[in-house]
Amino acid sequence: MHRTQIYFEQELFADIKQVAAQEGVSLSAYIRRVLRENLDAHKAISKIDVSAVAGMWQDSDITQQSIRSEAWR
Repeated sequence: MHRTQIYFEQELFADIKQVAAQEGVSLSAYIRRVLRENLDAHKAISKIDVSAVAGMWQDSDITQQSIRSEAWR
């Protein structure tokens, strides 16, 4: 494990401390868990499979001119 020092605003620190106490875990454990959940959520978003929509416009005329001509009909 790596040790680091983080500065929190007083109100944020009080909130973190309160929630950690309510959950019966240490500040460190709570902060690690919240960060891990957030990072996992970001990883899940970046792993969205777009192969189902890849090439969906392949046979369509989507030039700027064709879109404008359709819009001004």
